[in-house]
Amino acid sequence: MTSRGAGTAFSRKNYRLSTEPEKSKVTGIVNSRLLNDYLHRVFTNADGNQPAAAYRKHLTFQNLQEHLDRLLAEENGSEDGRDQVAEGRLGPSAVVLDHTSGFEGLLLVDDDLLGVIGHSNFGSIRATTCVYKGKWIYEVLISSQGLMQIGWCTLNCRFNQEEGVGDTPDSYAYDGNRVRKWNVTTTNYGKSWAAGDIVSCLIDLDEG
Repeated sequence: MTSRGAGTAFSRKNYRLSTEPEKSKVTGIVNSRLLNDYLHRVFTNADGNQPAAAYRKHLTFQNLQEHLDRLLAEENGSEDGRDQVAEGRLGPSAVVLDHTSGFEGLLLVDDDLLGVIGHSNFGSIRATTCVYKGKWIYEVLISSQGLMQIGWCTLNCRFNQEEGVGDTPDSYAYDGNRVRKWNVTTTNYGKSWAAGDIVSCLIDLDEG
C-alpha cells in the first residue's frame, strides 16, 4: 500500500514493534512449557521412571535465557510447519503489515500492525505474506480521503519516497482517489472511493 499526505513526520521509534498480543502469546508459550517441564520433574510415570523432559540440564538463573530461547524456537518451528499448509503462499497464517518495509519518517503503523497512516511524500508498506500460485484477495478499509494506491508487487520492487506500488514495472495498483490504475503508466479505471469504503484487491496467479 502507498499513501501520500502531509503533516508531522514520525520516526520509526514511534512504532510499537512488540505488540501486546505478541507479548501475551510469548508469555503463554513460556509459562506453558516451563510448567510442563516442572510437572515432569515432580511426577514420575507409573513405572517409577521420569519422562525424558526430566533429564534436561538443571534449570538455573545462569542458563534460564538459553532455556527460554530453546522453548520459543521449538514453538516457532512447529508454527512454521502449520503456517505452510496453504498451497501457493508463504508466510504466517495471520497476515499483518511489515513495518520494516516502510520508509523512515513517512509512515505510522498501528499497534496491531493492521493500519497505516502516511505523513509525507509516498510511503510504501508490504504485508508479511507472499503468494505465488492460485487466486488471492485482501481487503482495505479506506479511513480517510487522499492519494493512495493499493495493489500487488513482487520482491523485486524497490520503493522510495517518490515511487510506490504501481509506479514500478513489477507492481500493479488502483487509485480510487484519482480513479485510475497504475503499472508505470496509468489509465482510467474503476470507481471513486470514499472514507469508510472497503476495497477488495484480487490477483489471479494461474490465469495472469
